Amino acid sequence: MPAEPPDRRTARAQWGPVSWSYTAADEAETAQVAAQLVTTTPSVWPAYGRLRLRVRSMRDQAALDRLERMASGPARRLREENYWRTPDGTWLCSGDRPADAADPALPRHAIGHRYGWWTILHDDDSGTAQRARTGDIVLRALVAAALSALGGLTVHASAATGRDGRAIAFLGDSGTGKSTLALRLARAGGCLVSGDRTLLVPGPGGWWAVGAGLLPRFRWGTLEGLGLATRVREAALLRHGDGHCRVADLPQTPAKVGFTPAEAERVLGVRTADCAPLGKLVVLSPAEGDGVPVARAIVPEVTAAAVRAQSLPCDAGFLAWTAAGRPTQVRDVAGLAEEVAGSALGWDPVRQRAEEALGRVLVGFPGGAPSGWRGAAP
Repeated sequence: MPAEPPDRRTARAQWGPVSWSYTAADEAETAQVAAQLVTTTPSVWPAYGRLRLRVRSMRDQAALDRLERMASGPARRLREENYWRTPDGTWLCSGDRPADAADPALPRHAIGHRYGWWTILHDDDSGTAQRARTGDIVLRALVAAALSALGGLTVHASAATGRDGRAIAFLGDSGTGKSTLALRLARAGGCLVSGDRTLLVPGPGGWWAVGAGLLPRFRWGTLEGLGLATRVREAALLRHGDGHCRVADLPQTPAKVGFTPAEAERVLGVRTADCAPLGKLVVLSPAEGDGVPVARAIVPEVTAAAVRAQSLPCDAGFLAWTAAGRPTQVRDVAGLAEEVAGSALGWDPVRQRAEEALGRVLVGFPGGAPSGWRGAAP
């Protein structure tokens, strides 16, 4: 791979146990990538036991042309793009997308690892926004690969911290109110850790909830239920119209609205965090009857079954953590369920108030429920 760019601009931040840096010759590119991955509160992951991830973005059309002549073998998928491997282990993306791809295509680029650096190569005429979008996707995938190497489990869950700084992860199928509960908890003085994908990672002192690296996205029903829809429609967001027009003025209204960490604080009124010690797992299900939300404690075997049912593939795709001394997973789902308290919550996110549901979940949890929230012992 080519040498390090001489005119570098570097962003650095922490994502759970991963200390990452992103370097590019274009300061605007670096700023756009950092805006989507740097949370609004400092990481609380201890300073020891961190993995170092270094990514650099470069323009080298001649190198891409050479790689395209050498790339072969079966295509491997990352997000909505296909990649082909070259003899030196570099991966090339140059069109021929998966049939079900829906998002706009990424421009031609390559991903390779050498001498401790991950390098993304772009064409000479690639634009800042194109490179930043590619860099954002690749950096997130590499963070996911590092977290997976640490034994992280990706689950269909939303997570937020309570007032004591410990995270509650809400697991459940789509429509069970995961995002609604996490967002409401964060708005009550906590921090939002993840939208609907969470990594459960073994770490110092126990298990941790770590954001999956994807921007939190919320359906309009969630935003309406929390009284935020009007504010969102009036906002200009980076992922919708590149931050140049209000959501209400977009040609097509997005089914889900994505927020950068700064936008989540400005528009939704929530601070964001990359991770937090995991304090509780809450398994969501539809309410039984027309009564109030019902919460109850569950045994570890039930918690473990729920975690397995909501497990998702790692967001790293075909990328793997290649650093020397790669850690191995030493604890499994059964161990997670034994170490972290579990509760089941039956509620209706349309007809019942999130405050009432959370009040029942938070009884007995360190920090408890904010004053004025009704609750009952689980």
